[in-house]
Amino acid sequence: MELLVIVPAGTARQGMVTAGARVREYAAAAEVIAEIESGFAGAVLLSDGIAGTDLEAVAAAVRRARKPVIEVRNHGWDGMMPSPLSAACRGVISGFGPAGVQAALAVLLQPAAWGGE
Repeated sequence: MELLVIVPAGTARQGMVTAGARVREYAAAAEVIAEIESGFAGAVLLSDGIAGTDLEAVAAAVRRARKPVIEVRNHGWDGMMPSPLSAACRGVISGFGPAGVQAALAVLLQPAAWGGE
């Protein structure tokens, strides 16, 4: 099972590397979309670098992929503020920084936890 971790360019990767996961950096939403369209078993998307105006386009790519994507936000989120990306993802982890990426990867490594095979 290949997992994908998509992070903003320049993000420290320490604590994000897990066996079987490839880490890809992005500077623009188009790069996030290309990674999501590249094929994967599950993905973790650190969404802090995606502009609000690009969230719907990235959300559409997540829906088309039909694979589990967990959004991670470094900063806290009240869970109430509407986000098309959050709605398209299988789950959202916020406020835990790199530990959130690790938690999302741990979930994806257990397919029964997200309804996978």
